Amino acid sequence: MAPKAFLLVFAEPGAAVPDAEFHDWYDNEHIPLRVNTPAFLNWTRWVEVDGAKPTWAASYDIESFAAMQKPPYTTLAETRSAREKDLLSRIAVLDRRTYEAYEGYPVHPPSALFDEKKPASVVVFNSNEVKPEMEEEYNKWYDEEHIPMLAKVPGWIRSRRFVLKEAQCLGTEGSKSQKKPPKFLAMHEWESDGFANTEEYKAAAETEWRLRMVKEVINKERRVFQFHKKWDRE
Repeated sequence: MAPKAFLLVFAEPGAAVPDAEFHDWYDNEHIPLRVNTPAFLNWTRWVEVDGAKPTWAASYDIESFAAMQKPPYTTLAETRSAREKDLLSRIAVLDRRTYEAYEGYPVHPPSALFDEKKPASVVVFNSNEVKPEMEEEYNKWYDEEHIPMLAKVPGWIRSRRFVLKEAQCLGTEGSKSQKKPPKFLAMHEWESDGFANTEEYKAAAETEWRLRMVKEVINKERRVFQFHKKWDRE
């Protein structure tokens, strides 16, 4: 069975797209079309809590990367409404990233806090890329030490890992920078935003192995968001 795909989209409306218009389009046109597309498995919007931009994010689990290469998924882009085309011509940033689930190591089970129907309150999107010759050790550290230690932090729900497949940054501002995102994405879900102040979290961040791996990172990005809205398929 092919690994599941994961779509992560960062968005910044910008001065030319009023917030009310942006949210009306996203909530009442953009995502509902995806709710009705079988390849999509869930639909969640997030808002930043780290003071950085883009302000908004949307995440989607998808049946597989192969399903994203054919109808009905591809039909979404081919049949955009006049309204959507107009808004996308004015939006500041639409940073779209497609991943596949990382399958190099058994998945660490989620905690008792996990509820498939209830998104986490806070999510950390942590992206790293290391030198190619260090990838094996990086993955070993993440899977054998880092996630197991995070799992001991109060409020941890689950951590999932993904590998970048495609990326495209659009928009009046986004198109000016086409820097490729880091290869590996880890999505850490939390019950609240107090996790970083715990002794368990500090311990996970200060191990000798982690400090050694940090020195090998050549491209990194860390964003923190809180839950905004989710959709359900009837």
